[in-house]
Amino acid sequence: MINTQWKIHYFCAAVLYPYKEGATCDFEHYSKNVIPEYVEILGDNCVKFKVCKRLSTPGVPNSSFVCCANVWIKNPQKSGAAMSDPRMNELMAKISSFTEIQPIRQFERVIY
Repeated sequence: MINTQWKIHYFCAAVLYPYKEGATCDFEHYSKNVIPEYVEILGDNCVKFKVCKRLSTPGVPNSSFVCCANVWIKNPQKSGAAMSDPRMNELMAKISSFTEIQPIRQFERVIY
């Protein structure tokens, strides 16, 4: 049986990039530079992160999102404080160079 009792509760900053016809995405830049820089700004508040790229599978409808990034953190207040870090402005400029797609952002509590 799987233990569903977590002693530590995490939160997740999710960034979703909806599919947009003709839009380009520099996944190499995003996954190897942008997200790791964000994680560096978050410091030890970051638990883990992942970047997912949409795949096409014959016979299966395409995902609505071309890219999804998730960053798990311990403390949402510390994450909010990291947004005022001077490096964040530079990072935001790099994010806009990754793609012209306007992302959807949401903050989640990891339940399980």
